[in-house]
Amino acid sequence: MSSVDGYVTDVAYTPGFYPNLAPVAMRYVASLNRVVPPNVTDGFRYLELGCGLGRSLTTLAAANPNGQFVGVDANPDHAAAIQRDIAAGKLNNARVIKSDFGHVPKDLGTFQFIALHGVLSWVAPNVREEILSIAKEHLAPGGLLLASYNAMPGWAHLQPIRGILRQYALLRQGDSVQRLRDALAYLVFIRDKHAKYFEDNPRAAAYVDTLLKQDVNYLVHEFLNEHWTSFYFAEVSGMFGGAGLSFVGSLPVFTNFWDLCVRPEFQELFRTTTNRLVTEAHKDFCANTAFRWDLYAKAPRMMPEVADRLRDADDLFFRVTRSGITLPYQANLGVVTSTVQGPLYQSLLSLLAHKSLRLSEILAAVEVQGTPPADLIRAVDAGVAMGLFDVTSGSVSEAAGDVADAVKLSSAFNHAMLGSDSLSGRPVALASQATGTGHTLGDFDAAILHELVERGRDGLSERVATRLAKSGRALQQNGQAVNAPEEREKLVAQACTAFLEISLPQLARLGIITKA
Repeated sequence: MSSVDGYVTDVAYTPGFYPNLAPVAMRYVASLNRVVPPNVTDGFRYLELGCGLGRSLTTLAAANPNGQFVGVDANPDHAAAIQRDIAAGKLNNARVIKSDFGHVPKDLGTFQFIALHGVLSWVAPNVREEILSIAKEHLAPGGLLLASYNAMPGWAHLQPIRGILRQYALLRQGDSVQRLRDALAYLVFIRDKHAKYFEDNPRAAAYVDTLLKQDVNYLVHEFLNEHWTSFYFAEVSGMFGGAGLSFVGSLPVFTNFWDLCVRPEFQELFRTTTNRLVTEAHKDFCANTAFRWDLYAKAPRMMPEVADRLRDADDLFFRVTRSGITLPYQANLGVVTSTVQGPLYQSLLSLLAHKSLRLSEILAAVEVQGTPPADLIRAVDAGVAMGLFDVTSGSVSEAAGDVADAVKLSSAFNHAMLGSDSLSGRPVALASQATGTGHTLGDFDAAILHELVERGRDGLSERVATRLAKSGRALQQNGQAVNAPEEREKLVAQACTAFLEISLPQLARLGIITKA
């Protein structure tokens, strides 16, 4: 089991795109919390520490051509894979540095954004110190840093599982994947034989079944790293506070609204608590938080008034998440179920259903005149938190949804991703310059789009069916494998029709495809 400072290196991490890492997401959370976000009008620099296979880095580089993206990872296989994606996607605004955090180039410069996902909880204490040193030296004043980590108290009842897996894996032979498989088999054995730990912790017993469904490479990195740690929020905020960074907010967006995170019987506690750091600690216990995405800023400038936000953060756009939403709108965010209704939200739905608008444009619209600006902005932010509205870095037009018979992809990067990841068994992220982020398709839909772009609509379902058969990819209906050829062809034809009617116009609105 090969490692660097206790971090597993003999197994590549699983590729994936994480929208929370997008500059537009970080900038919005900052503005939501009345912190001036970095200005990106004239370009920006973005650093991802521990970028893995780099799919977030490269997707965001493709979606933000005005930014310069740098990834750092110590695994040579990761760095090589990222370099191949950069070349295939013709991304001249992205590069990867193969390095541990203690030996990054001295001329790295400063960045408006620094991100580290899946790093903080899995590295040695000295490596965390190197991360803090990088943040202190290389985050620009006013810049934002996003760090994700395993959180307490949500991990309290599951930490023994990690201990069992690692301890048993160390006793086994083979590479990290084989050791993990053996450890999982042992875990299932003691669970099924009713070990007292599992009898006393039924959620932990159920969690074992969840592990069996996950990618083994991911599980290796999650559980076998020597220095795996779950943190209380106060510990992490203390770390970054010592590096001169201030807590700003968190992702997903709803986690910035305590009334969307905790049950009503706890809400009086939050009304009487004014210290944000204390509030976050309360919230984690009320919600049993197991994972956090926290945003920090260096020398943040505040914008307490509506006028400040309109001056310093009015380049973000808002739109309805999807067509056909009606009120009352209900969202279950894990702990509480919240409902949106009323004439103000009806007006906002009508206003943002066909075009995206800035806050200043929303405030100026005749449909919402008479509503105090602060109340209107609060309603927009709550709508984003509940998934009613999206935030984008540019304008998304409903008119762009009209699709011709022949379509093409708007970027070489998206073409390369479809070519390599269709029918891969994992989602495929495509970059949108209109939104400044990536949007994922299922790998089967990605194959449909790839065939459509390459060879048009004629014979589409037959070509997709042939490709599916050659791939060996299973096709299921109601949880059962579909093996009869005529039934498979029927399901493929239905999937192609649904894609053309629903998904394709949405991809056109996002600018991911255009008329050929």
